[in-house]
Amino acid sequence: MGTSNSKQILRLTSCSCCKPLRALSDASFAYKIMPQTLQFDDHRTAFQHKNTWELLRALLVLRACGSDYFVDNSLKLLRQGQQILGEKVLGWFLRPTVYSQFVAGQQGSDLAATAKSLHKLGIRLMVAPTLEEDVGESSSSQDKYDRNLEEMFRLADLTHRHGGHEPCLQTKITAMVSADTLKNLSQVCIWQDADSWKVMVEHLASVMMGRTQLPHISGIDKNDSENLFLALGRLKRLGEVATEKQLRLLVDAEYSYVNPGCSLITLAMMAAFNQNRPVVANTYQCYFKRALETLTLELDVTESLGACFSVKLVRGAYLEKERKLDPECTCTSYVKTGENYHSVLERALMHAKKTGPDRCLIIMATHNEETVRHATSRLLELELDPRAGHVVFAQIYGMAEQISMPLARAGYIVYKSVPMGALNQVLPYLARRAAENRSVLHGARKERQLLQQELNWRIRSRLKINK
Repeated sequence: MGTSNSKQILRLTSCSCCKPLRALSDASFAYKIMPQTLQFDDHRTAFQHKNTWELLRALLVLRACGSDYFVDNSLKLLRQGQQILGEKVLGWFLRPTVYSQFVAGQQGSDLAATAKSLHKLGIRLMVAPTLEEDVGESSSSQDKYDRNLEEMFRLADLTHRHGGHEPCLQTKITAMVSADTLKNLSQVCIWQDADSWKVMVEHLASVMMGRTQLPHISGIDKNDSENLFLALGRLKRLGEVATEKQLRLLVDAEYSYVNPGCSLITLAMMAAFNQNRPVVANTYQCYFKRALETLTLELDVTESLGACFSVKLVRGAYLEKERKLDPECTCTSYVKTGENYHSVLERALMHAKKTGPDRCLIIMATHNEETVRHATSRLLELELDPRAGHVVFAQIYGMAEQISMPLARAGYIVYKSVPMGALNQVLPYLARRAAENRSVLHGARKERQLLQQELNWRIRSRLKINK
């Protein structure tokens, strides 16, 4: 972002509440947001938009989620509660607490209300369906995956109608095809070199768009081939809907034993739908030591096919299980994971610098303050306009308000990942996410402290008024 006589720099600075003060010029100008103005320890900035009940609920739920006993036994407690109390009675307790803290709801009106409240705060919508499966849970019938596709169509329509500007819709490949098939496909993928990987992506993209038949893939039997062919058809329809409705379709990463297959299919979707703009994005888990190598390979493949590259960067949500499966493949500590995240982010940002805002999308999905500060500094140093829409932040709905709010108020683009679904579907999903995101929930200690400070501030303020 260079300076000249015809282009003035717009500097955004903040008061203690991080409200941006804008210096406007009649000439053309660029934005320059100063990352040093970000404050992540101001309870007023983080929570002034919430009522007292919402503060109490958040404090209660986040404290419970910070307990190892609660996290380890959440699914068991949920099932016992259903057996003893019944689903209806259990819902009376869970709907206004855990469910409302993390979930928008089930109906379109629920999502509309959530989207409206986020929009008022300058935060964009990212809808997270709770559709997934693991190896051993696959259905022999295709009805399950067809129903999942119909649900994705419903959510795509709701996201389009209520999501505002450039809303995102998450999805999982295991919602569209048997996880067992993906595991078998992944076993084939991991032995492929870069050239073979590109050929496989091209073939699947061609099949997806109906130009060729699915070729024989060595190591994949007839049943898996049929499953894969049907899945490509479903994902073609989903990609067409996302393109038509101007959505960003974010494919979530899953377990390491299905990820290569998921990535192969996602890259095929990029080749099919990202020729003109970044519609489909892949997700990279930075607790894997080879995350940078994986991203670089897949970036090269995507570019060689003339497609826009889109990426969501996460630390990862399955660390405990991955370490049991193969401890050598994961980073040895949270600090090392952070360093790895920064290395992967640097590669993605350099790509964004090279291509410009129309040909890529980088989503920094993180609850780590150090990473956020690092990212905002690098945006400034690389002269990447944070308002151009191609380099954005994301956090989980119901968490990390002390990060999301200052970022949004300072002018950065921020998304909230908002689960949608029925109570009996979403709660098991949340229980699994709680176990998998243990480090994130433990890291919410500061957020709990700020919640308590905001509550104390409100109590003191009311006492002063009543004197």
